[in-house]
Amino acid sequence: MATSGGGHASEAARREAAAWIARMHGPDAEMSRLDFERWRARNPRNRAAYAEMEQLSRLSQRLGETALGRAHLEQRRHPSFLVGPGARIAFATLVVALLAGAAALPLLRGGATAPVIAAGPLATGLGEIRSFRLADGTRVILDTDSAIEQEFTTQARVVRLVRGRARFDVVHDAGRPFMVEAAGRAIFDRGTLFDVALGRKGVRVSLLRGAVEIRNRASPGSDVAPVARLVPGQVFADAPAAGAAQVSAAPGGADQWVRYMLSYDGASLADVVADANRYADRKISLGEPELATVRVTGRFRATPTENLAALLAAALNLRVERTAHGEIVLHKR
Repeated sequence: MATSGGGHASEAARREAAAWIARMHGPDAEMSRLDFERWRARNPRNRAAYAEMEQLSRLSQRLGETALGRAHLEQRRHPSFLVGPGARIAFATLVVALLAGAAALPLLRGGATAPVIAAGPLATGLGEIRSFRLADGTRVILDTDSAIEQEFTTQARVVRLVRGRARFDVVHDAGRPFMVEAAGRAIFDRGTLFDVALGRKGVRVSLLRGAVEIRNRASPGSDVAPVARLVPGQVFADAPAAGAAQVSAAPGGADQWVRYMLSYDGASLADVVADANRYADRKISLGEPELATVRVTGRFRATPTENLAALLAAALNLRVERTAHGEIVLHKR
């Protein structure tokens, strides 16, 4: 029987798992993928229940091929245990008892869960860019002050971008889809190289190779609808002011952040300063509010901050001032 803190499946979890099996083996499986992965990750008992019901489903199919199974199915007039929630669980339990005896149930409940291959957070400090190799061979580069959470099982690979920016060079595995979650967006990979960033304006996805599909879950429990599909060289960006997300061509050099290079094509000075400040403990600020909307085009090295401030001042005809606390302030001349 299930316990409150254990990983064994409860009866309620088994009923939910049976419904999910029917849904995830149906024509709309991909549309339900995000809701399904969230349900399974919510509680170890959910993972245990789904694995148990999957195995019972396979066992029931095998039994259906025997004379005993055909007779039982004809008596109940159900094509499989996936029809009717009460009957499917009862018949699934009967299948296990008939094939392996009552002692098989504890073995299934304790040993059939999808094993967690890798889980937990990865993070970088201020000014640090670091490369990680995930359990499946996927390479992740985390930008300064960035963090991800991961949960890889034998059935799915899910990564959540907690803050900052990350580049994913994904190892293709058709049997275990790879998904990145970031601020309500879900990025589904097709064996690709792409960047995901969380900024002041929301999620930004840049595709360097392959293909990705971006989805949005409108509200809890709703279906996941595609928002955009990118081809290499495109950028997806949330645009709250415009009331919708935008897809555009990536500016040249935008992929060079892994070498501490910041590239802009008509970006606001406020955005440039915000990006630069993520790399430094001594921040750049703007002395006059109207400087925030000044447009910047060019490529700059993010560190050291003093050099970047000097370059911006020279390019925009500004002056640099140092406060008593060491803060760098850009002023109009």
